[in-house]
Amino acid sequence: MNKFTKRIIPYSAQIELTLKCMGKCRFCSIPSIPDSLKNNEMKTEEVKRIIDEIHNLKIVALSFTGGEPTLRKDLPELIKYSGEEKGLITGLATNGYLIPQIYKRNGLTGLDYILLSLDYPIDYMHNKMRGVDVFDNAIRTIKLAHKNNVNVIISTNVMKSNMIYLSQICKLAEDLGCSIELYPCEDIVRFYEGVAYRRKHVKELIPNLDKWAKMIRSLRKRYSNILTDHISTQIVQEGGFGGRPKHQEFLRCHVAGAYLFIRHDGKISFPCKIHPLLSFNALKYPLWSLYNMKEVRDIINEHDQYDFCNGCYLGCAITSSMTAQWNTVYEKYIKGLRNLR
Repeated sequence: MNKFTKRIIPYSAQIELTLKCMGKCRFCSIPSIPDSLKNNEMKTEEVKRIIDEIHNLKIVALSFTGGEPTLRKDLPELIKYSGEEKGLITGLATNGYLIPQIYKRNGLTGLDYILLSLDYPIDYMHNKMRGVDVFDNAIRTIKLAHKNNVNVIISTNVMKSNMIYLSQICKLAEDLGCSIELYPCEDIVRFYEGVAYRRKHVKELIPNLDKWAKMIRSLRKRYSNILTDHISTQIVQEGGFGGRPKHQEFLRCHVAGAYLFIRHDGKISFPCKIHPLLSFNALKYPLWSLYNMKEVRDIINEHDQYDFCNGCYLGCAITSSMTAQWNTVYEKYIKGLRNLR
């Protein structure tokens, strides 16, 4: 239950359009997933049907992700359907590699914002980390987006190796008219058909969280475009969600009830996409029915009490959970956006 509004359904949703990607990011588990599990993507009309249900549930915002969602030829059609025809706040998480081509060919009518991956302010460093020559197109993406009145949020995956460049990244974002999120790298495991897939040696990339938090606080004094707020910073620094006893008392995880994630194959998992205790096929079960199921409500009410929640500081979990109570709504979505003006 959302303590702020008593709402019992999510505010935001995200559709994973594909697991395919031209990148080979050193921290991403997707390359370890076999191709046989990447080929069962939803068809265009199936995605639209889910968008209809999201709209009918009065969910406010929808974003498209992957893999790399720009590999879907129907992406412009889906964005237009979500943003223009259904009136949802519509976003796109992308590395920017194909965006210049898409704008030249189709445009992205209905798109409100782009969440753009950028880990280094130096081209060859970013390209090496992402496994594809994407830096130049990422910069072009920002300029094209602004030309088309689309906001851009730079998403920087903070690692040991790019900590010394964070000030330069923030300055680059400021110069380009972008806001920026700076969450630390995390070892994300993906489960498919009971098998865990992960990228090797990711823990070697993860920064010291105390050093990260001190850096964020210092940068926020100099750059007003940073969206990583002080509550999120404190949550991460003190150990994230879960813990017995609890790592921190600021906020429990509300991701199971506040954030709806639909996989590329139409599956929805509770409590989250990383730890699927309970899964449903959204093409067979109406979305509204899921949130009335006792099994789902029980999982939602557990918040981050599961053992696997211990130490989680995923940005999507934190930001979606911050919609659940007034003090965090104010800090993240009112005060934070006001500071960007």
